[in-house]
Amino acid sequence: MTRDLLVMDRVIKRFGGLKAVGGDAGLSFAVPEGTFLGLIGPNGAGKSTTFNLISGVLKPDSGAVVLDGVDLSRARAPQIAALGLGRTFQTPRAFSSLSVLDNVIVGADNSGETIGSAVFGRWRADERALRDKAAAVLARVGLADRVADCVGNLSGGELRMLEVARQLVRDPKILLLDEPTAGVDPSLQAKLSRILVDLHAEGRTLIVVEHNLHFLLQIADSVVVLQNGQLLSKGTPSEIKADEKVITAYLGTEHAA
Repeated sequence: MTRDLLVMDRVIKRFGGLKAVGGDAGLSFAVPEGTFLGLIGPNGAGKSTTFNLISGVLKPDSGAVVLDGVDLSRARAPQIAALGLGRTFQTPRAFSSLSVLDNVIVGADNSGETIGSAVFGRWRADERALRDKAAAVLARVGLADRVADCVGNLSGGELRMLEVARQLVRDPKILLLDEPTAGVDPSLQAKLSRILVDLHAEGRTLIVVEHNLHFLLQIADSVVVLQNGQLLSKGTPSEIKADEKVITAYLGTEHAA
């Protein structure tokens, strides 16, 4: 039986007295381990706020966010990342003065140099292993030929691929991607689609917020639809496309199954 890796349990988040997420009952849904979940909804539906609640950028006013059995209500964002959560943002974040490879290395988990490693030279082997791992994830996202380039030379789409690589090098249990196709040309979108499908096939748990429904509904195996911060519908892509509530509120007749 597949266990739930992430659970949103009656979560409510208010801004200035207005409920941005949860409505009266709170937002509840579960993400079983190994699921590829698409999170969709119109602008202002609460998608980014939900991501911020999961990753610890925001704290819920009530309810609980539980990751792998751990209640995140008191955890800070770095602690949540250490528990195995990786996240990209709508606007790619990178160290412009560093190379592509070094940007990935900076984002990697590193136990740091100890007295023993310095005395016996183990830090050299650790550094080589880390660089090899960073190069491998860059190759996986199609940036093998850009490892030595300055980040400033990358296109918008390549920056998004770099964001994915910076998370993959940490080997997260669950990966949240916020608008990964924004500003990405069709050829890179196809490459990103293959990368996400491969990650899912390996058992990686993914949650993707995406406005490009054609992209997302082809590759996700489950979809959550938000409206005004509340759960409107949840199901397979086929079920979502046939849901009259979703068609009326968001998709439009052109997406109907």
